Amino acid sequence: MSAPRAATLVASALIVAAAAAYLHDPPWAWRAASGLRSWEEDPPGTFFRWTSGRASFFVPAGATAMTIPLRAVFPGPGGAPTTVDVRVDDRWLATIALPDPSAWVRPHLPLGRAASGRRFRRVDLRVNRVVGPFVLGVMTGEVAVDGGSNRGLTHQ
Repeated sequence: MSAPRAATLVASALIVAAAAAYLHDPPWAWRAASGLRSWEEDPPGTFFRWTSGRASFFVPAGATAMTIPLRAVFPGPGGAPTTVDVRVDDRWLATIALPDPSAWVRPHLPLGRAASGRRFRRVDLRVNRVVGPFVLGVMTGEVAVDGGSNRGLTHQ
């Protein structure tokens, strides 16, 4: 193998390794979310986003707990509560029941220690039912975290 070809292979390998390291824990992850619509404001002034059946967002790895305001506007069949399973880093954390469509529920959930050395942890919400042609799940308010920054978790 010629020296220029070897140098090209080494440079390519270094670029791939650097890209993999960057994407393993990207600095922009705190802004990433899926399954959440744009921020809205209800008449009393509460900022919220609608979820679909599944939604994900990120919190800082240093967060020790979080409060997720949730509200299910559409009651289930026969008045059954809507439920939301909360998972952190693919591990079940809690199942939240939302029995009253007119009330916000604000569970304070301890997160435990992060299992990896990453800067952020992924939070997944799984709603047991969605409504209508717009696939609306539940209203999710501004998430507050203990022990970390709320950056990206609010409407600002």
